[in-house]
Amino acid sequence: MQLLLPHHDGSPLHVSTQHPALGEWVTIRLRVPAEHAPLSAVKVRENPDHEPRWSDARHIGKVAGWHWWQARIQVTNHHHPYRWLLIHDRGDDSGLGGNAPKVEWLNQSGLHEIETLDSEDFVLLPTAGAPTWLHDRVIYQVFPDRFARSHAADEHLTPEWAVETRWDDPVDPVLPARSQQFYGGDLDGIREHLDHIQSLGVTMLYLTPFFPARSNHRYDACGFDDVDELLGGRDALIRLVDEAHARGLTVIGDLTLNHCGDAHEWFQRALASSEAPESDFFFFTDDDRTQYVSWMNTPTLPKFNWNSAELRRRFFDGKDSVVARWLAAPYNLDGWRVDVANMTGRLGAEDLNSEVRQLMWQSMQEVGPDKVLLAEITNDATSDLQGDAWHGAMTYPPFTRPMWGWLTEPGDTTHPAADGSLDPEAWFFGQPIGGIPAYSARDVAEMTVRFTAGIPWRIRLGTMNALDTHDTARFRTHAPAENVALAVALSITLPGVPVI
Repeated sequence: MQLLLPHHDGSPLHVSTQHPALGEWVTIRLRVPAEHAPLSAVKVRENPDHEPRWSDARHIGKVAGWHWWQARIQVTNHHHPYRWLLIHDRGDDSGLGGNAPKVEWLNQSGLHEIETLDSEDFVLLPTAGAPTWLHDRVIYQVFPDRFARSHAADEHLTPEWAVETRWDDPVDPVLPARSQQFYGGDLDGIREHLDHIQSLGVTMLYLTPFFPARSNHRYDACGFDDVDELLGGRDALIRLVDEAHARGLTVIGDLTLNHCGDAHEWFQRALASSEAPESDFFFFTDDDRTQYVSWMNTPTLPKFNWNSAELRRRFFDGKDSVVARWLAAPYNLDGWRVDVANMTGRLGAEDLNSEVRQLMWQSMQEVGPDKVLLAEITNDATSDLQGDAWHGAMTYPPFTRPMWGWLTEPGDTTHPAADGSLDPEAWFFGQPIGGIPAYSARDVAEMTVRFTAGIPWRIRLGTMNALDTHDTARFRTHAPAENVALAVALSITLPGVPVI
């Protein structure tokens, strides 16, 4: 059985530049194992304007059992796809008879003997990419309420919305405690534990939301102009980011563009008057303005209407906009992870998602090119990760779910559901399939290829290889220690950014 196959990817070994300009000539290289059937020619098929054009590759030598072929292509489109065509010698045993040529096609989904999908071609992106520092990061996700309390946290009274909780009390997964248990972790608590974080090999902090809210997760923001005083306020954020930067760590925040909390000042003004400037920020569905569209029918999370020019202005326009303010001095965040990015700007037949993400990207570029923009896209992210805005994504099909199906060994999986009932089946990313599926290593490889084949290489490098997140159960709960070590190793070595 032949183990080695022709190979090409977007790395510097195979592509001369990761950031070509429009009109620039780029050198691309293909390696073919020596034991592969002899080739009479190799060609490149480009498809920048959805009209294929062809160029010849030349054989440039053999090194360590690999034949290398090279071609030059000129980048003429902001999304410039290409694939390789391998033409075999006529004398090989193709099994086809006569003079029928035997050909193979190579794109991001692999090697094919029949024509394959344009959507899975390799892609060159002559657009500004992620800052180079992203690709050598190890991300540590911090849920501030649950990480660490500073001494100052003892001075904070339990807010009226919260269920008071001692630090050593167990987490209660039943509503309302599920989202209202208040442990009182704060930003200075994180800062005081940076030695521990660095000892793990971490180089980047991802903070879940720090805006004032009425929940422990803070995805129901009451405003975007301040840092929750329960976390230490603006000064605590400045202290944390300054100290992190002094240690060589980068820090990103978490912003929700899909919705806010029902206590948000914008929503309260919209409720109060149809004449308010904020009245078109949301989707009201009755004349009395008591019914509105919300995230997953959760009334505390009213959905934004991105048709509103004023909403766009407040989020994206100028140095005082929501997006730009926290990236500039004195806060100096290094970027954003955008919550529910897959649903943002989408409702029924309306899809403004690409407009919104591009506006956010432009707003960040105005602050500086060294800021990173990551999206939460929990399922197939291919259509949104094409290089027009997001530098990568928190997405589960290419890595997280395959790892769970392959490397977990659940025992007793009975657990309390949000309504207090006992669920005997293991949780698996909200999928009602009866527990955690059993995947083989081959299944994992096929899923990884399937869910990354349509994503340009440069964007794949920014995609987050998370074993678990604040939205999931814990991988370690269901996996033996030796499997955890293997899973962590794969998160580090596969293309993408490892996440703890």
